[in-house]
Amino acid sequence: MKSMKRAQALLALLAFDAQSLSLMVAGFEGASSFRTRHHGISHQMRQSGTLKAAFDDSDAARRMLETSWDTSKMGRVPADPESAAEEAYSTILQAAGGTKSADDDSIEENDTMSGIFFIDLLLPTFDITQVVEGVNLYDEVAAVEYCIALANCFKGKSEILVRTAETVRAVTKILNAREEMESRPSDGDVVFGDGNFVDNKPLDDTSEGTDSDDFRKQLLASWNDDADAAPSEDGIAIASSEPSESIETISSVPKSYRLASLFGNTLINEGPDMATKVIQAVRENALPQDDEDNIIILSAVGKDEMVAVRGLVSKYENHKKIIMVNCHFQMIPRELLGAETVYSVLPLAVKKTTSNNDSDDDDQPSRIVVLRRYPQSWEIFVDAGIGYELAETVPVNGSNKRGLGMEFVANAVTRHLEYVSRR
Repeated sequence: MKSMKRAQALLALLAFDAQSLSLMVAGFEGASSFRTRHHGISHQMRQSGTLKAAFDDSDAARRMLETSWDTSKMGRVPADPESAAEEAYSTILQAAGGTKSADDDSIEENDTMSGIFFIDLLLPTFDITQVVEGVNLYDEVAAVEYCIALANCFKGKSEILVRTAETVRAVTKILNAREEMESRPSDGDVVFGDGNFVDNKPLDDTSEGTDSDDFRKQLLASWNDDADAAPSEDGIAIASSEPSESIETISSVPKSYRLASLFGNTLINEGPDMATKVIQAVRENALPQDDEDNIIILSAVGKDEMVAVRGLVSKYENHKKIIMVNCHFQMIPRELLGAETVYSVLPLAVKKTTSNNDSDDDDQPSRIVVLRRYPQSWEIFVDAGIGYELAETVPVNGSNKRGLGMEFVANAVTRHLEYVSRR
């Protein structure tokens, strides 16, 4: 009864004007946003004055979404990089023509697999294009960790490509420091990254923890041993511009991945010679080694990155698996028209507010997930208080290969809330 009243209250606001439904990005880390990337285009959500961001506390949002997630309908909940990577890996193998093994339901990977695949994990921590209340919450270390988890799923080796050598150096220092810390005996668990996926403290623990950004800065400063390093404006040493290949990791265990960059230390500016500079930089920094079967490209969004991706795809699409994680281009180049969005997770939330624009704390938000897992269709799940239910199924076609428009999602949510109110 309570869920029906909640749905009716929301329906009263939404039923007659679906376009005014203000959908907020509210990922497992709970950030809300009026701006998101979907279908390769930046959509500015219109604030209706009756709806506002549903989540203010990150841990609360993550717990709420995890609690509502229905694994039987939606697959594994991407509650950590490993589970999200395993789910994406399964869809890649199916899209690449893999078949189920004889003894179980797993997909067999073979050496002949190739193709181009999009993965959209559209959470502010992982999506560089999202701006949350004027703040970019993108965490390049967490995003790289997701790519590493994905690389570890494959049998062969993978090249993980970020934009610049500076990112390679910074992320490598953090990962090396984490490995060293994890190898030391400790009385308690140490949480690295942004802490969104791993939280070993009890829920009622009110003790103050070290700010993750400050902690990273301390690590970068302590692990920068370059004598020639110059101090930055905030007093943190900046690594010298030596090639990324010179960076050594602490662990002697062979890794399934190699972290590299598209452009190295080359500064790319728009202009008539941009394409020439991009091609030269890619040749010097981004070409995979012969034994690397997979190319994982992270957060490519700019025009120069699009040129780089087009070159790599043209050269390797028939020989390697090219996986683009949260890569958004305003116009899809022809080289990518045949690419499949094999795994996409877009969490949203909507909450009713009072006439003075204050949220009703007694009302739980309706949670929404737009999901795609190859070979299934696009699916819109809505939780109006009784768990996620499938609200709409949309077959994949030429116009929605990269995602569903927000107006379509708003209409689907409105129809489902109307249906819930009549039950």
